[in-house]
Amino acid sequence: MSILVSVIIPTKNGEEFLDEVLQATLSQQTDFDYEVIVIDSGSKDNSLEIIKKYDVKLIEIHPSEFNHGATRNFGIANSQGDFIAFLTQDATPANNQWLQNIVAPMREREEIAGVFGQHLPRKDCDPIVALNLKRHFDSFSLHRTCWQKDEGYQEKQGVYIFFSNNNSCIRRSVWEKIPFQRVEMSEDQWWAKDIIENGYVKCYEPDALVYHSHTYTPLQWMKRQFDEYKAYKKIGVVEKLSIRSYMKIFAGLSYGDARQLLQMKELSYWSRAYWILQRTLNNLGIVVGQYYGANYNNIPSYVSRKFLSEQARKQEV
Repeated sequence: MSILVSVIIPTKNGEEFLDEVLQATLSQQTDFDYEVIVIDSGSKDNSLEIIKKYDVKLIEIHPSEFNHGATRNFGIANSQGDFIAFLTQDATPANNQWLQNIVAPMREREEIAGVFGQHLPRKDCDPIVALNLKRHFDSFSLHRTCWQKDEGYQEKQGVYIFFSNNNSCIRRSVWEKIPFQRVEMSEDQWWAKDIIENGYVKCYEPDALVYHSHTYTPLQWMKRQFDEYKAYKKIGVVEKLSIRSYMKIFAGLSYGDARQLLQMKELSYWSRAYWILQRTLNNLGIVVGQYYGANYNNIPSYVSRKFLSEQARKQEV
């Protein structure tokens, strides 16, 4: 059997969605053979029991060995496919055509190095997160769209290098030349930057759908945004702003969220009131995390570690 695609899923304590993720992944209808590889970094819940129910290749590593980029490189080194698809333990293929669709652009054009797909909100998702997810992915296009380095790259670098290993596929032959960097966060966007700047093409395939969304607390938002903006600052796609600027961002986000929620007639009065308050608190966490993330190199390391999310902190070696 010749394996065309290897699907790699890193896991740790992912029992909430892992069963449905694996079931959906192994139920894909394709015109090629594929394998599924799960790399677990020390789960203490029922993740391993769930994984062992399925016909997948399980690789266990010590938690201290996990790194977003290096672990994915390790998974590819232990795979067979010409193409490598990535999911996370909470990203569920939305239908049985996900894998066929996300590989399709690279099978059609050899210059395409990587493809990312669309994220759909889960049913119980924060309504503003659901709205923002739709707007985010609609902003790329409603149809397949590709990017390569051209005259628009410097001005719109954030769009050109956006990539998400929650739902992606890359070409092995390109990875052999340009592997993922060993970074604590945003290995996918670092990789997209590297391939774009080396002359390759990156594409968005809206028909490659997964269910993936988060309903965070204000503290979780703060830590998540700190992680992301620290990574974005290192990549070079965010600028430092003043505290006053972030106060304006906070006010604008909260006002905009309230307006949107008041228009959501499918929500009850009390639900809208709850989410207006919750989103105001969430936005405070978001802008605090963004401010300190963009200024991470100007704050003491012990303070920086306090801001690190549990996800990022457990991956530090």
